[in-house]
Amino acid sequence: MISIKDQKFLLKLILLIVYLDCAKCTTGCISNKQLYREIGCKPIFENDSNSCPVAYDCENVFTRSSDKCYLNGNVYEPKANISKLDSALSLCVSGCFCDQKTNDKKTTTAFACTYDVCRSRMSLIAEPCYYKFDKNLCCETELYCPKENATIHECVYDGKTYRNGQQFKIQNDYLCVCSPEFNGTANDKLCRQFKCNYELLYMKNILNLDAPLYFEEKDGCPINWYQSEYESDFGTVEVSAGTVNSSNHVCKYGNLSVPIGQELKIDRLSIRNSESDSYKTICTCDTPPLITCITGRKDIINGKFNMHII
Repeated sequence: MISIKDQKFLLKLILLIVYLDCAKCTTGCISNKQLYREIGCKPIFENDSNSCPVAYDCENVFTRSSDKCYLNGNVYEPKANISKLDSALSLCVSGCFCDQKTNDKKTTTAFACTYDVCRSRMSLIAEPCYYKFDKNLCCETELYCPKENATIHECVYDGKTYRNGQQFKIQNDYLCVCSPEFNGTANDKLCRQFKCNYELLYMKNILNLDAPLYFEEKDGCPINWYQSEYESDFGTVEVSAGTVNSSNHVCKYGNLSVPIGQELKIDRLSIRNSESDSYKTICTCDTPPLITCITGRKDIINGKFNMHII
């Protein structure tokens, strides 16, 4: 009979092995994960492994009708407003409806929304004041200025400290609010699933096989997109030489195919102007079908993703 102490030790050992196994494939686990999850792509695992997907199957997305809008598994006809439930699941945008336009004899159908403007994102405040949030609301609920020597509950997560009512993310999976009830893990009372609203805001980019650009991350919400249909106007594109992964899966950038592990060199003036001895932009095929682009400080990118950028 194994003692409770030994059982706990074995459980910790198993969790450590799982963690180390997943650490070997960090790139595949995180690249564009938020994007694929939100739009409904299915992960593809190699050799019956369930640790990290080698690619995602997005055929159900790319074969959607071009005359309709899609959100959270629901289908909307042109001019239809999104439901109250879908609206509640989509923070920071409002008044969304399925909009159909025709320009130069080309008809496009996509959601049109109004962005919510929050005071907390537009203004800086001095200590000890800070903004408080509700997990179900986009913007702050109040500007709180504690009195001198006031006792304020604090939450610690991933080495960072947050005060009662402050917002923080658990990886790119959950958006939480600090509370005395927070025990270090996400729960329905204090957290909600984090979303970038890809289906509402970025479906044109996704269907055009554009490349999302992230800041010092390979997942989450993009800060921009490199649009393949405009490359003839903005610069040139080439696939770098190097070892080709044996996988049958490839990333697509418009009509260009990029094998897993290969770099996509996008020669644009905007990229050249943003780069320096300490800043770099790099695009690679990590987890098909979309390219992953990352920009930021070289030391941060190298440290996080072991990319050996020089």
